Amino acid sequence: MTKLIVVCGATGALGGSTARRMLQEGWQVRAITRNKTSPAAKALADAGAELDTASYDDIESLSAAFKGANAVFAVTNMFDNIMELGQEGAGEKEYSQMMKIAEAAGKTSTLEHLVLHTLPSGEKMAGKEFYVPHMDNKDRAADEIKKSMPELAKKTTFLWLGLFASNFYTFPMMTPIELPNSYGSYIYIQPCKPDSWMFCAGDTEKNVGTFVNAIISKPEVSLPAKYAFAYSDALPFNKMLESWSEVTGKRSTFVECTQEEYGKMWGIFGVELALQFKALEAQPDWTVPYKGDVVTAKELGIKAEELVNLKDALVSFKEKL
Repeated sequence: MTKLIVVCGATGALGGSTARRMLQEGWQVRAITRNKTSPAAKALADAGAELDTASYDDIESLSAAFKGANAVFAVTNMFDNIMELGQEGAGEKEYSQMMKIAEAAGKTSTLEHLVLHTLPSGEKMAGKEFYVPHMDNKDRAADEIKKSMPELAKKTTFLWLGLFASNFYTFPMMTPIELPNSYGSYIYIQPCKPDSWMFCAGDTEKNVGTFVNAIISKPEVSLPAKYAFAYSDALPFNKMLESWSEVTGKRSTFVECTQEEYGKMWGIFGVELALQFKALEAQPDWTVPYKGDVVTAKELGIKAEELVNLKDALVSFKEKL
């Protein structure tokens, strides 16, 4: 009998990657989306996915969407609510949504595997002064699942993703800015040192599905309650920018600024992202507080050539850069 995976956020980059890959693997896919008439939703339906809707704020709608599922993939986004609720309010809302997803998954009698997108805690990695709402609240949900839902935790893998290569054109704060009257020179303003070590997830629209498929295919590796660390590259931040310059042929300079300056430039989004980059600068190794519970591509049996790395990802969408 064909197994069913429910993919939340199926029309986004992460959910879309998962839905497409699992369809290719022969799974039945129920794609959860807020808009079943969007082009992305229609493309999934044309590929064979079942379309459905659910609210992260409503356990009953989630339970209905998860009915009969053998696996569930879920991703939440604090930044959807940060303008309305502020950093702490949006962080609390994301935590609440993640716990509702977990509760609905726990009630699904057919469930074999929950793959939930989280991030490591800035506070755990580097100390209390490096608390990052969108990172720490995701990690808090993971901790609560392990503490209060032990049976679900046995079936859960927490998926970490490094920086997206697509940030270079989809995320204004991480898009190089052309310097006026410079004859084609670009500046990359970030609130950390140029040589700060970063993990990059490469082309997330392809790599996420590769990781989720491996996670589900190898429960003996990814369970119970393991943290699957998905990245294709580990390199200094300024080397990421060098890759952008090599692909685009544009001159670029990494410019370090303070957290305060970054917040002034980008508002509340900049304040939040600056906290993340300072935490990662202080402790570049995400795995330090989680030793023994982290699995990578190697443990999951994913070969390097199966992943689209930063440079190749940039080449693939060069026209958007």
